[in-house]
Amino acid sequence: MDTGAVILTTFLSTIPVYLFFATGFYLRHKQVIQADHDAPIMRIAMDVAYPCLVFHSIMKYMVLSGNETLSSVSFSLQAIAAGALELLLGIAAAWLVAKLLRMRIGTGLRTFTLTAGVQNYAFFVIPIIQMLFAAGNDPTLGVLFVHNVGCELVVWSIGVIIIAGGPGNLNMGVFFRGPLLAVIVGLALAWSGLGTYVAQPMKTLEMIGNCATPLCLILFGCSMRDLWHNMKWEPKPIICGLLTRLGLAPALLFLMAYFLPVDDYIKRVIIIQAAIPSAVIPVILAKRFGGHPDLGTQILLTTTVASFLTLPCWLTLGSILVVPLY
Repeated sequence: MDTGAVILTTFLSTIPVYLFFATGFYLRHKQVIQADHDAPIMRIAMDVAYPCLVFHSIMKYMVLSGNETLSSVSFSLQAIAAGALELLLGIAAAWLVAKLLRMRIGTGLRTFTLTAGVQNYAFFVIPIIQMLFAAGNDPTLGVLFVHNVGCELVVWSIGVIIIAGGPGNLNMGVFFRGPLLAVIVGLALAWSGLGTYVAQPMKTLEMIGNCATPLCLILFGCSMRDLWHNMKWEPKPIICGLLTRLGLAPALLFLMAYFLPVDDYIKRVIIIQAAIPSAVIPVILAKRFGGHPDLGTQILLTTTVASFLTLPCWLTLGSILVVPLY
């Protein structure tokens, strides 16, 4: 595939994400989805549909496909370690930038570090992978969910410690959320060889799981509509957040993917993750633990909008320099 075709394919693969955002933005503007609808819809998406999607993908690609490499313990641990290392690199880069800006605790240091350092590693990535790797036997989506265990572990441990100012607010209950439990159960069945005995309900789980991504992305579009008009913008940290999340972090993760001795399926996921804008979770944590949610929201919104242009560029570059995505 020539460079022009690669760029076009990459650009087209990202469009569904932004169409979901636009749909949510419009539905909130028209009050079809009102603010008090968000919580129950999000609970359905995160506590029901997303665990089904995770479990089905692990079973499909790591058990039912018969691929011994993907179902091995060593491969899973490599993917989990890669996910954790990604976030640690991103957080470290954002912390250094925040220190250069002379931020300190109380003026946005912790919120900037987490928001600019953590990419939207789940729902933003899923439709892109589904578009890029549409072949029925391609395991990249299943690799993503195993990889994301490492991301979840970092966010709900080191991330909480950073934003809360210490380990005192770390609650072990956050490690027993639905999606993480789905990964743990799925990996246990894959590693033990018992996964073949739960093949019957897979179609039902797939149908429920397919609701997760549209629901979450539409709700994010609703949130964008709520926040866009009620914001006091801070240009300097916004610009630095953009450069960190969509410039410095992708470059570091590309180097990581190039030199890390892991399977190409894991490298694929790292390249895609590198190009992704900021996540919603740091903003939620900033609200919960007394951070600066307005600063986090500004970085979240601006990186999401800017990524419409930067994401295809980074994916094309990664496909050429690190590992083919097509």
